[in-house]
Amino acid sequence: MGLITPNDFPNLRELYTAQLRYLLSAENQIVDGLPKMIDHAQETQLRQAFQSHLQETRNHVTRLQRLLGDLMNDFSDKKDSVLAAIISSGENITKESDPGAVRDAGLIASAQKIEHYEIASYGSARDWAEQLGLREHAQILQETLNEEKHADKLLTEISHTANATAAV
Repeated sequence: MGLITPNDFPNLRELYTAQLRYLLSAENQIVDGLPKMIDHAQETQLRQAFQSHLQETRNHVTRLQRLLGDLMNDFSDKKDSVLAAIISSGENITKESDPGAVRDAGLIASAQKIEHYEIASYGSARDWAEQLGLREHAQILQETLNEEKHADKLLTEISHTANATAAV
């Protein structure tokens, strides 16, 4: 990734397009990382939530590729180093904890960090699409944003049990 110069984003459309490419990178990284989280999760409900979100994430990749295709006929992502760091911290949890409730609690926390990052990113992208008059894009991004918020809510619900079990 090169240095960002003032000319990289001369207008909102360029910034929006870059955001979509960063989101595509994030979703691709999540598609790669979720199977590992599924393998490391012990609690059945948590594994099921991760499996369900993996399928949703694959749909998110398809949606982002469609939006990028509408804009530029280029489906390449732009490496999202922030998400890579969050994923790396989650991988450390699995290396530094034994299988069980404590690891599950850590996996939930890592997954929620990812969800919160995505919620912020999709919210901005949706707002920019609206400002640019890209109504269909805004609707698609809102649908994904709703799914990310739902995933976060489900993880919060699962965390109540996982955290209580880990505390024992």
